Amino acid sequence: MPNTTVRAAAEGMPAINRRRLLNLTGAGLALAATAATVLKAPAAPIAATPAEHPDAELFRLDQEMEEAYSQMNRAAKLCKRLDRKCEKLYPPDPPKWEEPPMPEDVRVAFHAMTVKDMGTNRPAIYAAWSNEVKEQRAANNGLQQAYQAKWQEINRESGLDAAEDAFGVRVSEVDEFAKRICSIPAHTFEGMAVKLRAHVRCGGEIEKEEMYTDDYAFASIAADIRRLAGA
Repeated sequence: MPNTTVRAAAEGMPAINRRRLLNLTGAGLALAATAATVLKAPAAPIAATPAEHPDAELFRLDQEMEEAYSQMNRAAKLCKRLDRKCEKLYPPDPPKWEEPPMPEDVRVAFHAMTVKDMGTNRPAIYAAWSNEVKEQRAANNGLQQAYQAKWQEINRESGLDAAEDAFGVRVSEVDEFAKRICSIPAHTFEGMAVKLRAHVRCGGEIEKEEMYTDDYAFASIAADIRRLAGA
């Protein structure tokens, strides 16, 4: 069969969510690894040599994606370690700003104000309370900004920012392999299994309802089945 490209299956692929993949480390990666192992179960012997196999290109990309996937996992684990390190260094969260309740005497003065008074003729008691509230809000904003600056400094100096950037590069590499794999028609069940492995490596599920939210691999496999069935 001609090795035509299945563009429809590859188009519209969602970008991989970095945080979702990062959260796959630990228990999540164990699940993904188990699924990938099942999908790698030896297939029936093929008479043709690997170079002559109709899905040889998919097998080659599968091996290359496995290496990219391993590098992504290592980058994710580094991010996890650095994140735990940073968590111990972060300062306490500053208090959340809440406007204080208006005292009763200020409330009376406020309700007695006219629209004209709102401009330059505010009662002194209300003006003093309003200015005090503004100062408190400004002070709290200063605490929030100082906290964010310290948080960013810790992330930068610990290497977490650089590690997350590197992880993002690895995620993009895995994503590109998945797109390339799903754009190539599979001619055998072994070739379709390559697409399932690509789906799992991108954080997809194969036995849960969630699998239907990232179904571009399955759309590609469906196209393979229709083509092989002559539909």
